[in-house]
Amino acid sequence: MTVSPLVDLTRSLRLIATASCSRSSRTNLAVAGAYATEAIVLRSFRTGEADRVVHLLTPGFGRVNVIAKGARKTTGKMGARLEPLTRIDAIVQPGKSDLSTITGADVLWSGDELRRDPIRALAATGGIEAIVRLFPEPEPDERLYRGLQRYLEALTEPLGDDVRGGADTITLGFVLKLLALAGWRPEVAACVACGAPTAVYDAAAGCAFCASCGSGSPLDPIAASAAAQLLAEPLGVVTTPAPVARAAIARVCRETAEQHGGVRLALLGQGVTA
Repeated sequence: MTVSPLVDLTRSLRLIATASCSRSSRTNLAVAGAYATEAIVLRSFRTGEADRVVHLLTPGFGRVNVIAKGARKTTGKMGARLEPLTRIDAIVQPGKSDLSTITGADVLWSGDELRRDPIRALAATGGIEAIVRLFPEPEPDERLYRGLQRYLEALTEPLGDDVRGGADTITLGFVLKLLALAGWRPEVAACVACGAPTAVYDAAAGCAFCASCGSGSPLDPIAASAAAQLLAEPLGVVTTPAPVARAAIARVCRETAEQHGGVRLALLGQGVTA
């Protein structure tokens, strides 16, 4: 049986309409002013009787603060998708103030493994604290977003017998990289004046010196070498340094953040001997 051109055209139009309706709502979001974005939940706070205010980090829009209406209702599904550390696909409706509204969320990565382990959860919280304090402005930076994504994933990987030490090491590496991204990379491989092994770290100068060339907080060559490796290597690659070395590296991070960013990283180094 021959199909008339009119019938064939009608079928084609129906197929096109069906395909358009089945696509993600991303295509038509611009019409309503909303947008779709990948995001990592940084923090979540209760507000009102059933709502939540959620702080998100996104690759293309930077830090975004949203309200999830009804998220705390027992019948609502949104709340479980907005736990801190979760990576989601979100639909955001910009508001008239700095607070937008999140109208949809699909979980891309739950973060459950981190929340179930107190050691890993504390480490993850320390990393998020560093992002919030070192990068307070909402400007987008995909390197920051992908760095956090990799950091959280690295914390879920096997950490050997010393879980606390492994988690601390990954966190220290992450914070060192954040300092570098902010423009305050600590130069610690050797004395910057003469190339001799390090003895101290001068936070104001942002670099290490030997005992003859400068003064500052103690930073022995072993700790300095570990810090330099953490700066250079991907997260999760560097062997866990001894507790005393981790404490020295944590001190470098804290002093650099305080000196150049005016911020205090209170949670950094919780698992090491100061």
